[in-house]
Amino acid sequence: MTRAIGLCAALCVSMLSATAQAAPEHPGAVRVVDRTLTCRIGYYHGARLIYLTVRSAVRLGEKLDSLAQAYVSTPGNPLSAQNSQPTLAGVTAGWPPPPPLTSDGLGYENARCGPSRATVPLTPKGLSGGVASALGDNVRCIVAKTLLVRVRATFRDPVEEDPNKAGTFISALGRMETGQIAVRTLTGKPIAYIDVAEGGRARMFTKAGCA
Repeated sequence: MTRAIGLCAALCVSMLSATAQAAPEHPGAVRVVDRTLTCRIGYYHGARLIYLTVRSAVRLGEKLDSLAQAYVSTPGNPLSAQNSQPTLAGVTAGWPPPPPLTSDGLGYENARCGPSRATVPLTPKGLSGGVASALGDNVRCIVAKTLLVRVRATFRDPVEEDPNKAGTFISALGRMETGQIAVRTLTGKPIAYIDVAEGGRARMFTKAGCA
């Protein structure tokens, strides 16, 4: 659990500052946020790695004790105490969210990642896996130095994408129905697919060799 909280730092900070009410509609507000990115991958001990952290929500009766979470991260600057493992993309879902959180959220890197026109299907086809436990499932994959990452979320009400103060992380907050992330090589080979749902379920599917 500690590792999962550390990975979602940028997105969770945004969620804590959100209101429980739906965001007012503005020009550009949408119910579906869908971004395909090209991301630079960090390395650790000579290997380029991504880390997948996925956990289903913990439910106590009619209430949630935690949100369903799914994150893709990579090694960062080992000398940085604040962001040594930056999140490339993340989604959280579950309603109503447990205090002190007030919203679900989607977020993605805006410095290490940039927009791409590549086609990245949101499907677990060709991968193996299933529903993640409430304790959290953590997997790492050895990959190339650049990957395609697609993150998509459908919200109950229109939301807007907002950058953090540094402009390095973009988030969209609101009541989420579904959130999905797919990771592929630049040539389109599937590496991972993870998703979350409003009811609190989270799933993870990965290629052979991820462990």
